[in-house]
Amino acid sequence: MFLFKNMLVYSFLTISLMEGLVMDIIFYIIFGLIVGIFLTVYVLKYLRRWNLKKRIQKAKKSEYKAIQFIENQGYQVMDLQKESTYTLFIDNKPHMVKVKADMIVKKGNKTYVAEVKTGEKVTSPKYTDTRRQLLEYYMVYRPNGLILVDMERQKLKTVEYSILKHDKVAFLDRLLWFSILVTIGFILGFLTRGG
Repeated sequence: MFLFKNMLVYSFLTISLMEGLVMDIIFYIIFGLIVGIFLTVYVLKYLRRWNLKKRIQKAKKSEYKAIQFIENQGYQVMDLQKESTYTLFIDNKPHMVKVKADMIVKKGNKTYVAEVKTGEKVTSPKYTDTRRQLLEYYMVYRPNGLILVDMERQKLKTVEYSILKHDKVAFLDRLLWFSILVTIGFILGFLTRGG
């Protein structure tokens, strides 16, 4: 009987130790997974920030080089990182939108917004985001033209939108007709003044 009780206690202790060992293993696996997830998230965030920081540094270097490049092309830099705002109405609620152009430059008596780009796709005015950004700049700053500065290829690209040229032509057309009508009115008034 004593032997049976000892075997029973021994079995119970062995099972308890094995359960404890299994629980320890499960605990370490779960703990390892949690630590691994947190480390993975932290490392991914760090890598994203590092990548973004490198891109910003590359862009800033390009912008500084762009100043010299654009001045060598005969343009005078009037302002850098020029910020402007406009109101965007969403469901009749106003929202202030900030826009920041890389450079405002001048050549002769014409003013341009110059946007400095680096990379493969974004240096093309055909790239959707670049095209929309330039159009927004035109609508906010109302320059005489837009310049896309491709620093990797050392090229300036002037960008014009046909819809915007149409607005200028329509304005000049209206101005011409207004001038003609005022002149005719002046002549008729002068001729019919009497006496």
